[in-house]
Formats: sequence, structure tokens, C-alpha cells
Amino acid sequence: MKALGSYIVLKREKEEVKKKSGLIMTEYTEKDIRYKLAEIISVGDSVVGLEKGDKVYYDFVAASPVRIEGEKLEVVHDRQVVMKL
Repeated sequence: MKALGSYIVLKREKEEVKKKSGLIMTEYTEKDIRYKLAEIISVGDSVVGLEKGDKVYYDFVAASPVRIEGEKLEVVHDRQVVMKL
């Protein structure tokens, strides 16, 4: 599988945030957060500065879900990536 052009294929990471009180917040309890953490699975030839294996935050509202070989992935345009870790 290879992303084309300026598209990126992502695998979403599970995020947990521990509050000072000890309460663990998951991505489902913080639905108001628009940007989600993911690992890059494939990048298109036009994408600059990102490569397979990078961890990034992306705009999940703009992502398109796909299922490849039973695994749920997301496809985004490179403009939707807002931060590289």
C-alpha cells in the first residue's frame, strides 16, 4: 500500500491523559479536542517533511476512514497534519 500525491495514510494512536486528581481521560471523554495523535503508515510522493513512522497530530474531522486488510486506517491531505512529534 502506498499513498499517492499529497495524501498520508495514518493509524490512530490511543491517547490517555492522567489528570492531577488521578482521573484518566481517554479520547472518548475528550470529544471536544479536534486534533488526534496518529502514526504515519504511508506518505505520498508530494509530501515534504514527513515520513513513515512519524507521530503526528492531525485534524480528524477532515480524515476519511478506510479499512485495509481488516485494519482501520485514515487518509488525510498533508495540509491536515498540524504537528510532528
